[in-house]
Amino acid sequence: MKLLKSITLLVLIVFVSIAVAGCGVSKNKYEALMNEKIALEEKLNVLTKSRDGLRAEYENLLKEKMDIAAKLETAASEKNALKSEYDRLLDEKVALNAAYDKIAGQDVKEPQLKAPTKAKR
Repeated sequence: MKLLKSITLLVLIVFVSIAVAGCGVSKNKYEALMNEKIALEEKLNVLTKSRDGLRAEYENLLKEKMDIAAKLETAASEKNALKSEYDRLLDEKVALNAAYDKIAGQDVKEPQLKAPTKAKR
């Protein structure tokens, strides 16, 4: 019985030592996988920061675009207001010219003054 217990104990020790020795390989694999995971997490952090920076830059560009669009709209409305003012003034000028021509046409012919002639000496 004692012999059986010692043989089982010996077999158990052999299996445990083989398992521990085999863990060295899986331990190396585990460490390699952990290092790879850490590297991927660092890349993820870098990409996240880059994405956040690009998002902020995009938002700034969008704000600038909206500002430019507002300025363009203001300039267009000012142009339209100036054009309508110009058209009003032009119509007024045309009406005044027509009225002037009408008045000038109705005037009695003014007597023409003769240029003084030089007396012969």
